[in-house]
Amino acid sequence: MPVFKAATVLRLLPIPIVLIIYYTFVQIRIHSDATYFRLPLWATTNAPPSFRTKAATASSFNLTETKSTFSPAMKDFWNDLSLSLEDARPQCPPLQVKDGHPTSLETTFEPLNISKIPPARLVNFTDEHETVLSASHYLMRNSVQRLAPRLVFSKGSQGIVTTANPKYIPIFLVSLRMLRRTGCQLPVEVFIDNWTKYDPIVCDSVLPSLNAACVVLSEIYDTAPNIRPPASYQFKLFALLFSSFQHTLFFDSDAFPAHDPTSLFSTHPYTTHGLVVWPDLFGLTVSEHYYHIAGIPYESPSTRPSTESGIVLLDKEKQRESLLMMVYYNYYGPEYYYSLLCQGSHGAGDKETFVQAAMAVGAPWYQVKTGVVGLGYFEHGKYRLSGLAQMDPRSDFAYGPPSKSHIHPENRWQEAEGGGWEAQVRPKPWFVHQNMHKLNPTRILEMDGTTAKTRSGNYTRMWGDREGVVEMFGYDVERRVWEVIVEEGCRLDEASEVCMKLGEYFAEVFGTVDSIDE
Repeated sequence: MPVFKAATVLRLLPIPIVLIIYYTFVQIRIHSDATYFRLPLWATTNAPPSFRTKAATASSFNLTETKSTFSPAMKDFWNDLSLSLEDARPQCPPLQVKDGHPTSLETTFEPLNISKIPPARLVNFTDEHETVLSASHYLMRNSVQRLAPRLVFSKGSQGIVTTANPKYIPIFLVSLRMLRRTGCQLPVEVFIDNWTKYDPIVCDSVLPSLNAACVVLSEIYDTAPNIRPPASYQFKLFALLFSSFQHTLFFDSDAFPAHDPTSLFSTHPYTTHGLVVWPDLFGLTVSEHYYHIAGIPYESPSTRPSTESGIVLLDKEKQRESLLMMVYYNYYGPEYYYSLLCQGSHGAGDKETFVQAAMAVGAPWYQVKTGVVGLGYFEHGKYRLSGLAQMDPRSDFAYGPPSKSHIHPENRWQEAEGGGWEAQVRPKPWFVHQNMHKLNPTRILEMDGTTAKTRSGNYTRMWGDREGVVEMFGYDVERRVWEVIVEEGCRLDEASEVCMKLGEYFAEVFGTVDSIDE
């Protein structure tokens, strides 16, 4: 056995001490900082939900758990609201609508056709239906007046709200990165329906790095007894209801701003109305029976276009009662109000519940008058629509565009008309709703009919030539979109096939991958 001198032992002694200190420090960091805590892939995919939740919260701080902890005041309010929703349940069979969509004649917005009437597509709708629905509506309207003063939110706060599930998270991350590219620093709350949809990496690492956080809707929703679980369009209104912000911008996971939306909260029409919505491509198809049920004046289909509800500005202080009626219309939407308000039209669902709820309680609302613009391009004489551009509500409110008429075929001023209407005062697009071909980095180049490829399979811009995009938005917003798609598509693995194909696309269509923001 070798013999060590005392001096040698003393020289070697610090080594294990350093190793012990290092190991202890690393363990502390792993267990105290969520950004250092990484689960193995099997733990985030195949493991049971209960294990995923416990494993992800092994750190001392979990942002999703914190954001999903609702106050006793919110729980009490929701309990009372849920009872009122059930008390006002319509006591008649669900409504039915004729199969298919209304005809183009029925859904075309015709402001000069003052004799135009809504489609009559309800099947076997009787006076008994109307009487029962009217009584239930009246009951809920009374409950709303009682509950509205107790609506819970953080007074004066501003923020952005959306909903997403695992399928739409990649699409939303593109939208979120586009939001941050505008310079907007507003906080974002992303509502997921329950813990089975929770991804610890996305919710507690990726999103917080972009000033966003997941909120688990079931943590508050399920506290009410005998309440039915939400589905589809209903999630949007419950996200708005339970969000912490007073001043809220909601956009769908496939929508995003082209410019910083923060200033919209401090200018007209938001400050005067508290509810701002944007138009759709179609006309109103609200049933005449709805106005009898709600006890409000009839609104002609020639008055305004239908609502494109992928983007909404809402002030909870001004719209307390409206918001609760929106919740009611959506809670009973699939059985009753989606049929009454949309009658199976394009985008049937929550789209008309916003304005109609405000009308039902006599609250102000503003729908942008400048019409929505399609984003796409012509190929062999046929237009390939990719998404929609929605206009700046501030300049829309300020300058008052013309309605369609025999001398104005479009609901916007034309260059040739002059009259002092310079290009910079006419509304320009502020938002994009890419609802035709979702911007999922893993699928955008491969999905059937993608507008990122011509019919012959060649790569191309989705929204037309660069000059047209710059003229419309003020800069090449499509190039920025593809920078973000490449960024998100390559986030996990720069050597992946998806990342390589996105890079090839960008190089061929836009040139070198150097950010315009730099």
